[in-house]
Order: sequence, then C-alpha cells, then structure tokens
Amino acid sequence: MKNIMKSIWYEILRRKTLIVLFFVFIAVMAISGFSATADATLGFERGGVSDMLAAHPWMPYEFPLLFLTIFVGYVCCEDYKDKVANYEILFGHSRKSIYFARSLMAIMIGTILTMLLSFLPLLVGNALAGWGDTLEFSDILLRYLLLGLPYLRLAAFLAMIAFLVKSPYLMIAVGIVISMMIGGLGDMVRHSSSVFLSLFNMIALTEYDGWCNYNIDPTIGTIRYYAYDSSIPASLVSGTIIASLLMTAFYLFMGYALFRRDELN
Repeated sequence: MKNIMKSIWYEILRRKTLIVLFFVFIAVMAISGFSATADATLGFERGGVSDMLAAHPWMPYEFPLLFLTIFVGYVCCEDYKDKVANYEILFGHSRKSIYFARSLMAIMIGTILTMLLSFLPLLVGNALAGWGDTLEFSDILLRYLLLGLPYLRLAAFLAMIAFLVKSPYLMIAVGIVISMMIGGLGDMVRHSSSVFLSLFNMIALTEYDGWCNYNIDPTIGTIRYYAYDSSIPASLVSGTIIASLLMTAFYLFMGYALFRRDELN
C-alpha cells in the first residue's frame, strides 16, 4: 500500500492538475466569502461574518463538494485510462492493497482539503468585517469541525462510485449534480433530523433555528431584525459521529467487495 500511495503522490505532483485546481477553488471560496460578507454586512444591522453564515448556510460545503468529488475521482480512477491498475496487479500488488491505498488516500486527503476550503469564507469574512454577534463562535466552530465527518462519509461513497464508473470525467458530472441538488435539498429537509445521508447531515449542521421581528420606519419602511439559535443538540453531535463512522466503513468494504470481482478490462 505504501508504494502505491507514493506513486499516487508522485503523479499528483508531476501532473499538477489537482494542485492548480485546489488553488482555483481557494480563490473562488475566498472571493465568495468576501462578497457574501460584504452583502450581509450591508443588509443587517449588526454586520459581521456570522450574519453571512446565517444568510448563506450552504456556502461552507456547496462548492467544496465539487472539489471533493473531482479529487476522489482523480485519485481512484485517473489511472484506469492507461491500465495502471492492471500493471500494479501484474507486479504483485493485491486487489485489496490497490483498492484501500487509492480509496483511503482519496478519502483522507480529500476530506482535509475540503475542510480547508469550507473554512475559507469564515476566515475571509472575519478578516473583512469581524465576527459579529448573530451566531456564537464556539457553536459554529463545533458545527464546522463536525462537517468533516459527513465529508468523510461522502468521500467513501464517492470512492465506491469511482471504482464502478472508472472515469474521472463521469465523477466531475457526479460532483456537478451533487452541488446542484443542495439548494433543493435544503428546502426539503430543513426540518429533518436525519443524519444517515451525508447531504442531510451537512444541512442539519449549517441550518440554524431562527425568528424574525420587524418594525416600521416612516422613512425607510420595514426594518427586519433576525435572531438565531446556533447551539447544537447533543443528539446531532452523537448522530453525526456514529452515522459517519458506520457509513464510512460500510462504503469502504462495499466498494472493495465490488472491486475484487471486477474484470479490470
């Protein structure tokens, strides 16, 4: 497994495709965080990055999930184009070592990089406008750290899919579909407490209970005042941890069960 992982690292560094792509995503997330924080600061009385997070709860994960899908697809099935997996078997590597080397590397590194992208809007917004007092910082930090677990679970699912489709280009299409689904799913499961689907879990971690009051000003009209409860229930914390670990293990071993019977044409 170690030699296969080294060869994957070598290819990533040699081709530089994923490295360039990651910096593109960094730029996009930084610009998005800057723009959304500026808009939220203008639209709310108190301002700050916490206003932006309340107004755009999907921002931490909507675009980074596309990067996660591309990264997993690249690591798991880029070499299918030139039959590298076939050569690895001919050189004595077992299917088990090939599958777990590629999938574990894709899952772990992909999750870490996606987490970094998720934190960028928060960091940029905080530097621009400060935190504000709409949401509690400690609550949001815990919620964002817990996002790593649904990312891990989704990455394991994507690795299983990647070994089935054997095409990084199809994985890009999968990532686009996932990103497009997020807006509709948010409306669908906003009041759901389910943690067994990773996308539902992400929405639950980034949606906050809130209420709105308003006042009428004779000059500027309606002024709205928003309040949010950012505290995270213990059931959501425990459910996120347990469901993510169980489903990650399930996807890993299900993917291996399918890969070891693959013909590798």
